[in-house]
Amino acid sequence: MSFKVKTNQNEILDVSFLTFSGGERHIQLPTVFLSPVNQIDIEARIQTATEIIDLLLLVNALRHQFSRELLINLVIPYLPYARQDRVCADGQAFSLEVFSGLLQSMDFNSITVWDCHSQKGIDLTKANNVIPAKIIAASDSLVALLKADNSVLICPDEGAVTRCREINEYFALSEMVRCYKKRDPSSGRITQTEVEVESLDGKVAVITDDICDGGFTFIKIAEQLKEKGADRVVLYVTHGIFSKGLEVFDGLIDEIYTSSSFERAFKSSKLSIINY
Repeated sequence: MSFKVKTNQNEILDVSFLTFSGGERHIQLPTVFLSPVNQIDIEARIQTATEIIDLLLLVNALRHQFSRELLINLVIPYLPYARQDRVCADGQAFSLEVFSGLLQSMDFNSITVWDCHSQKGIDLTKANNVIPAKIIAASDSLVALLKADNSVLICPDEGAVTRCREINEYFALSEMVRCYKKRDPSSGRITQTEVEVESLDGKVAVITDDICDGGFTFIKIAEQLKEKGADRVVLYVTHGIFSKGLEVFDGLIDEIYTSSSFERAFKSSKLSIINY
């Protein structure tokens, strides 16, 4: 279920959606409630454009059902369009600006996101951002792994430096290794990856980042980590999209941790879900 809707009395609302034959979405709320409702908490795991429309309809229906002054708090773990945080090329949209405008139009009492891709997303949505260290802290096994004497934190690229430093300081880790990558400006493809360390003999290398889509960045880094002697390679990403599946990591990444921000149909013995 993409939406979890809870009242101030901890009553979970059974919300249903359907699609009319003309393509329009439709929502139905329950009409009988156990107690007066003056606040609603929505947890929204949005993975499609249809679910964005569903969120708009849900908020509208709630305000018509209860009150225009109803306090609605939104938790949206993965912020859609957070990666489109600027106009990337002529003729393209500033997609995050569009989606943030939709969120602001719904007049939420508060918005909370998990490990937002960039500060721009936090600023435009006026959201509270849960830092990745707090999500990692919900997994005893991952914390133990990070703090082990033979483990080393791997920062995958320049964009992840601030995030990795926060994790390093939060858990008082002793070592962090930085990586660098170059892209072909015409295609966006990664052409070169460099891990800034001579040897990782006997080490457990723990890569941390916010999002894994297809995973090419992590594959190229893991290849170098193994070449430099890493005994095991572990990947933590807050938002595991895994659009190419997990088989692409076979022989390179031994364990993968991710949060419950995405609903996924597949399971794997190497995948651990952190229920934050």
